[in-house]
Amino acid sequence: MKISIIIPAYNEEKNLPKIIRSLRNENSKEVEIIVVDNNSTDNTLKVAKKLADKVYQCKEQGITYARNYGAKKARNNIIAFLDADSTIYPDWINQINETFAKNKNLSVVSGIGIYENKNFLKRLVLNAFSYIIFYYNTLSTFWGNPALIANNFAIKKNVFDKVGGFEHFVVEDYYLTLKLKKLNAKSKMNRKMKVEYSSRRIEKNGLFSVWKVWLVSLLKKIPSGEYTLHDKL
Repeated sequence: MKISIIIPAYNEEKNLPKIIRSLRNENSKEVEIIVVDNNSTDNTLKVAKKLADKVYQCKEQGITYARNYGAKKARNNIIAFLDADSTIYPDWINQINETFAKNKNLSVVSGIGIYENKNFLKRLVLNAFSYIIFYYNTLSTFWGNPALIANNFAIKKNVFDKVGGFEHFVVEDYYLTLKLKKLNAKSKMNRKMKVEYSSRRIEKNGLFSVWKVWLVSLLKKIPSGEYTLHDKL
């Protein structure tokens, strides 16, 4: 199964080699790596052109704009999304392929993110939250509701195109699932589809400040461009 992997990037010259190297280590010939530069001011564009299969520039600022732009340019029937400062665990690509192969009516598969952090207690809290969200989403799929994690999921391109991609709000994965639900799209959570996330933004802004913004956006949509606790992307 051919997969287009979309990585939005804003000033990620230091992190891009790591994420792309982890993807290349899977030795899959059925993968297209797409980096979408979102107005970087460092050497992100130059680094991406050396390492990725395709590189595009998205002038509209924001991670949802960059992801949607990459999806439009993807040529494969499955598109997957990762953050530039993350790293996949071994077998990530294979887990996507196997899940879709075993579930022919499936539209979406999503995995779990493990936060890196040198502080044991902080890492424990962050990853406890990750597992809570993962198992909550797993229960949601059992109830027939689509569920996904925005920076670690794969979706059939025709389904993503049909719903119009991401909405431009914070907690964009939640708003995407609402559109998928209208299509009765089937999703599955796969615990073996692991990605390691950077905790740098949470370290910078504070865990509870970030959670507060996410919660508020669930109740009152916050445009992604107003997410000042995040980097510019």
